[in-house]
Amino acid sequence: MGVHGGCKGVRIILASSSPRRTQLLAQLGVLHDVAAPEVDETSPAGLGPGQVVESLALKKARAVATPGLQAWVIGADTVVVKDGEIYGKPVDATDAKRMLYSLQGRRHEVFTGVAVLGASGQLRVGYCRVNVDMAPVDKASVAAYVQSGEPLDKAGAYSIQGMGARFVERIEGDYYAVVGLPLALTARFLVELGYTFS
Repeated sequence: MGVHGGCKGVRIILASSSPRRTQLLAQLGVLHDVAAPEVDETSPAGLGPGQVVESLALKKARAVATPGLQAWVIGADTVVVKDGEIYGKPVDATDAKRMLYSLQGRRHEVFTGVAVLGASGQLRVGYCRVNVDMAPVDKASVAAYVQSGEPLDKAGAYSIQGMGARFVERIEGDYYAVVGLPLALTARFLVELGYTFS
């Protein structure tokens, strides 16, 4: 766990191993600790993508919020959806190529869920949905991108804030949700639970 401080007596923990999410939370001015949750990221069959990311965000937060822990915990989860199929992180390079070939030249959706657990058991859970239009991409570009290694731990096998940005033509919605943490929604949940931004 890396310590980043606290604010007005409130200790906040980000339940994520993602450096992108901790950078985004820091961008809000929220001082926090980081703890990587150990959870099974599979979801029950029959859930819609919004329910999937909400349930996984909550599962991650609860995995870190051990009994007696006097802290607020934030969990988040992101998936990509095209034609009803949910894409999480690719299992390997071949799977990453499959996802990118499928998304190229098409519109898909990104869902990011957020769960905030208060130290006294208060809870806020929600998600953001964003439309993303991908440019047509040739196989050589996909192969080179996958070889860079960047797509291998990203939902949908691309990083909008990294080299994958060159494949994104347009988005409708919260850019930060595509990166992995919708800042406006996260800030609203924190304020609703009593957090004061300085």
